[in-house]
Amino acid sequence: MRAYEYSVTPETVDLSGHSTVPSMCRSVINAIGHNIRREGCGVDVMKLSRRSWVLLRSAFEIDERPRLYDLFNILVWPAKGRSGLTYNRSVRITDAEGSEIGRATTEWCVVDLDTRKPVFPDLGLESSDVPVPCRSPRRLKDFLPDFSRIKEIGYSDCDFNGHLNNTHYIEMFYNLLPENVLSTGLFTRIDINFRHEVRRGDAVDFGMKKVSDEEYLFIARSGGSTLCQASLMTE
Repeated sequence: MRAYEYSVTPETVDLSGHSTVPSMCRSVINAIGHNIRREGCGVDVMKLSRRSWVLLRSAFEIDERPRLYDLFNILVWPAKGRSGLTYNRSVRITDAEGSEIGRATTEWCVVDLDTRKPVFPDLGLESSDVPVPCRSPRRLKDFLPDFSRIKEIGYSDCDFNGHLNNTHYIEMFYNLLPENVLSTGLFTRIDINFRHEVRRGDAVDFGMKKVSDEEYLFIARSGGSTLCQASLMTE
């Protein structure tokens, strides 16, 4: 288990002065990337063999959002995959004093950059017996949204694979939420499933459905294919 320190910066807070949930999720993915690189399997090394990491599913739970310039730590460790074919990383988020303010679990696979198909190399990565800190990501299904917005994917939206960055999906979904949900300081859980990749220049339809006052569903589609599904639950 390794810890990575982060600071809440002006570009990552909302009007309340607290870190946004999307920015905290982005820091989690960033810390996982650093953790994998320390084990010798970073995206730079993987690219030399024409391979890359792809995020399949993730779940984030945020209890408390730190304020501007607060320090917080993200602890990362490898967890055992449910199928043996995925590489899992678990996370605990703590404030500067060490109190837990969030957690996450993520499921990854390796793809061949030429075929875009999964491959299963022996990377020599070890798993840990430290328990996964939250429920595994929910498997979500397609649905008809209440409304949607279309966005053309631009240069700054894309990641090292040339596709829409997985953390940007959460940002796009948050742009659909009503103000009373955005301003809440209550517990938040996000489950997200990734289905297909999308490239710069493609138009993506981001849709939302309100299930209840505590739950919202999201979907991203392009060219008749579902790219991503997500759910947000608050308490």
